[in-house]
Amino acid sequence: MAQVSATPTPPPPPALYCARVLQYAVLNDEVEFSGRTLLFVDGRELGAVPCLAICEERKSGRVLLLHCTSDWTVLGCSAHKSVVDAQVRAERIYRSISSRWVNTNVSPETFAAYLDELFDGQQCRMCGKRPDEVESMTQDGSTWVCDTCSG
Repeated sequence: MAQVSATPTPPPPPALYCARVLQYAVLNDEVEFSGRTLLFVDGRELGAVPCLAICEERKSGRVLLLHCTSDWTVLGCSAHKSVVDAQVRAERIYRSISSRWVNTNVSPETFAAYLDELFDGQQCRMCGKRPDEVESMTQDGSTWVCDTCSG
């Protein structure tokens, strides 16, 4: 059986792993864990988790299936071509999860505002981009410069 929390699990933030959260599911006793995730972290197979999130990467457009704790800490991740592919994978791992998915309705604007707040003070001093929008950031005293502006 899936792990069940004694207190209600809050919804996830608008972004996990700098990817926009599209759907999430909190697992309960109605959801049966198959016993296999085929997702390995640090050489060990990840077991049952209390929460899943389906997210969209901004840069690549790939869909991520994130395996999370009840406070939305990401424990493992798999990439998929579509939301449906991620849901099918989740159903193989957690039978009867299909009725548990909740749409977040996080708009691209809400997602961007959340990341702006999350990375407040870490934007490039020259172009204003956040760390998730560039390849790398270098600290220059008390400010940051992205790889595009420093090159």
